[in-house]
Amino acid sequence: MPRQTIAEKYRQHRHEMTLALQLGCTPNEARAKIRWDQARERIERSEARIAKRADAPLRLRDLPDEAWMMRDR
Repeated sequence: MPRQTIAEKYRQHRHEMTLALQLGCTPNEARAKIRWDQARERIERSEARIAKRADAPLRLRDLPDEAWMMRDR
């Protein structure tokens, strides 16, 4: 993970402080809410990708090779 620059650190801190003022909580609680929201967004994106793959039509090359079923023995 790349290191955070000082400017990014201050931007993040300002975002946490404004959210804390809006919600009426501490900056640590605001930071936890931001992380919670980011995690939820990541989960929703991954669920959307999984659903998209599940809705995709099945192609012949996606089927397993069942050559052993064609043997007479």
